[in-house]
Amino acid sequence: MPKLPENEGTENVVSKKIITIPNLLTFLRILLIPLFLWVYLGLKNQYLGLGVLAFSFFTDFLDGFIARKFHMVSEFGKALDPVADKLNQAAILVGLSFRYPFMWIPFVIMFFKEIYLGILMLISIHRSGRVSQAEWYGKVTTFCIYFTTALHLIWPGTVPKAVSWITMGITLFFQLLSFVLYAIRNNRLIRENKNGPGGEAPAPQEETEEKDPTED
Repeated sequence: MPKLPENEGTENVVSKKIITIPNLLTFLRILLIPLFLWVYLGLKNQYLGLGVLAFSFFTDFLDGFIARKFHMVSEFGKALDPVADKLNQAAILVGLSFRYPFMWIPFVIMFFKEIYLGILMLISIHRSGRVSQAEWYGKVTTFCIYFTTALHLIWPGTVPKAVSWITMGITLFFQLLSFVLYAIRNNRLIRENKNGPGGEAPAPQEETEEKDPTED
């Protein structure tokens, strides 16, 4: 049998491990959330808060890079990473909502969206045995949230109202779009895997007719 080149055939391997370097970085990102809220709301230090967020975003990039480069992708990490992303987004929206009350709108949508889709995703994982990847509309929504919030974090009180409402309107549009499309996808995955991984119903057992000994 010919020898495979180094790393060939291992790129798509997904580990079942929990304690990995990328997952530890993701845990660190979650632990930075209360630090950001304390700095931004408690100390009211905007620039130090931005520094905490910048470090958090760096760990987000780093854990993905390490996972792909060193083949440390894990099922647990695939599930934990988006959770950390949503918690970060929620923390930023909550922090900004005390200065910009309209930031509560995307936060409330996110709250109900993630609860509903989270329940569907758990059912899908239970039935299919795998974690689904993020779709393009989810990534666009994440970008819109980060862009809108970064705009108001970096230039507090100086963003024109028209710019605020335009960026917020685009963010809300993609939030609702991803809500609908993810709900459709997750419900489809649940239907396809209603009989467990593979979605195939167990083959019916053939009934064997017992021969009556009196017939001989």
